[in-house]
Amino acid sequence: MLRRVSLALVASLVLTAFTALGRFAWGGPFPPEQMAEILFANIPVWAFTPLFRLFGLGSKYWAFAGMVGLHLVLWSVAGGWLLGRGGWTMLGGLLVLLGFTLILLPLGGDGWFGTALPSGPLGAVLTLVVAVALYGGVLVLAHRRDGRAAAPDRRGFLRTVGLAAAATAGLTLAGGLWARAARAAEDLWKAVIGLPPEITPVGKFYTVSKNVFDPPVKAERWSLEVKGLVDRPYKLTYEELKGLPSVAQPATLMCISNEVGGDLIGNAQWRGVRLKDLLAKAGIKPNAVEVILRAADGYSDSFPLKKALEDGVLVVYEMNGQPLVRQHGAPARVIVPGIYGMKNVKWVTSVELADYDYKGYWEVRGWSDEAIYKTMSRIDVPAGPLKAGERAWVGGVAFAGDRGIRDVEVSVDGGKTWQKASVKPPLGPFTWVLWALPWTPPAPGAYTVKARAVEKNGAVQTSEVRPPLPDGSSGWHAATIHVS
Repeated sequence: MLRRVSLALVASLVLTAFTALGRFAWGGPFPPEQMAEILFANIPVWAFTPLFRLFGLGSKYWAFAGMVGLHLVLWSVAGGWLLGRGGWTMLGGLLVLLGFTLILLPLGGDGWFGTALPSGPLGAVLTLVVAVALYGGVLVLAHRRDGRAAAPDRRGFLRTVGLAAAATAGLTLAGGLWARAARAAEDLWKAVIGLPPEITPVGKFYTVSKNVFDPPVKAERWSLEVKGLVDRPYKLTYEELKGLPSVAQPATLMCISNEVGGDLIGNAQWRGVRLKDLLAKAGIKPNAVEVILRAADGYSDSFPLKKALEDGVLVVYEMNGQPLVRQHGAPARVIVPGIYGMKNVKWVTSVELADYDYKGYWEVRGWSDEAIYKTMSRIDVPAGPLKAGERAWVGGVAFAGDRGIRDVEVSVDGGKTWQKASVKPPLGPFTWVLWALPWTPPAPGAYTVKARAVEKNGAVQTSEVRPPLPDGSSGWHAATIHVS
């Protein structure tokens, strides 16, 4: 039995490796990815919340690694069973293939027989046929040798299992490193070392998506469809979009999953076309109240038409003076000041006007429909211990969506007293601000430093501690500073 399972695991690794090659080489199906997409789309909120708290943004990569492992286990168990049945090996593999194309691909959002995949249905089916042929071939060879070869010892089996575990662990580690959004520390105010740059470099800008692998959308094949409750539906190519009057606009994005003090926030310079100009070209019907955005990866979201008609809402194709890169929504995405990043849809392919309140990908899973930014402030410096009697700086960023920041107040005694920090003027009405406060610790000890922001309208950031789900986290960020 150990021999059969061991050989079946080798066959499963061959199948998995070939489909992984097809996924990146020609956009074919990769079963663990489809399995993960089904999991992500159907996991209930009560299960999602503790997993996100435990693993954070790494949750989807751990889940994906689990799907890789489950995929290997299923094919290995099936192969071990088929090895004892000779000619049933290929037939069994083809039956599994049929079930995958008819069930798993549509449920994963890739259409019947993979019509929504870059490879198309023919490429998808051929990929799976070749993969199953390789899988079956390994099993057939193993079956023929089974009668002649002596059974391997347990050590050989464990080596094979260890190889599979190492491959899964390596994939998980690579995904975690890829997902991490590290912040750069620059000297923006010459006296304050360690504040984040006002404009976040593209490579340091946080990324969050529902996908295990983001869609590779080619600009020359992309188009934006404007449809729904409009008088003149039309499509726009990438070059046509770039040929329209454009605006450059700095704006901050923050993920609704950002914890208090978290780094799922960044500020960039965007260039694109006002969404209201694209809608005006189509002609808005009187009964339209909602804008529905759909993306190349099957994602969708919406916001009120009233919001879409504001000047700051853009369909952008540049970030920090360069064309958008894949992880940030290339070739085009939407920037919507005032509401969390999940509604700033990446890889956008259609804009549809509707007469009802559409619930998008995350809304049907329990997240906020309005998704209005909550005011936040974060302490970034000092990053290490200080010395008593030596002047230092406390500083960070603050953000209130499109409401703007007037003041940032800092407490170095756990909230008993508060002082106003210096606030650097924002780059625009939709961006974060940098803040800093000079501080000389009077004596050694541990100091609890807190920060809170005040909006331009005078509203003070709430101290109520709430988790990200369902409408964004809240509470004052606190840091313990050790003074020697």
